[in-house]
Amino acid sequence: MLSPTCRTPLGVVGLVCLGVLVGIAHGATTVYVQAKSAQLRDQKTSLGKTVATVQFGDALEVQRQEGDWLEVRTAGGDMGWIFANKTTPTRPSAAAGDSSLARLGQAVRQTEAAPVTASVGARGLDKVSEEYATRSGIPKQYQNTVDRMAAYRLSDQEVEAFLQEGRLGEYAR
Repeated sequence: MLSPTCRTPLGVVGLVCLGVLVGIAHGATTVYVQAKSAQLRDQKTSLGKTVATVQFGDALEVQRQEGDWLEVRTAGGDMGWIFANKTTPTRPSAAAGDSSLARLGQAVRQTEAAPVTASVGARGLDKVSEEYATRSGIPKQYQNTVDRMAAYRLSDQEVEAFLQEGRLGEYAR
């Protein structure tokens, strides 16, 4: 049995060590990117300037959290804000990023759009869709309406305001 004078210093040392461990564990939270890639922004908004791009599985050190946004530091020292749902507290497995579904999605994204498909965004219905609509008896006025809707453009600020007001995407609660 330890004497009372010996127990007190050991107790103090034990409490100090425990406090340091808790401080380290609490202050240095690591999260991992769970999206294929994500941007770190200079502000807590998707319209903020991109300061760095991070990839699936990258470790990020959380500096602080404000709402659904995390201020993080990359292994390379870049600092920025990321929407919390793009991260996970556990390291994602490499297999999750290389699943057959993920590979299929990557293959689709890597193919180029055919000229007919690419024209849809600029002009409205492509030729195949237009011919189908005509054969199906869809009136020309409805086809023209689709063309007008496809030609309508919104600014980034209008989209951001819509998401905020509707509590959608990163503003969902």
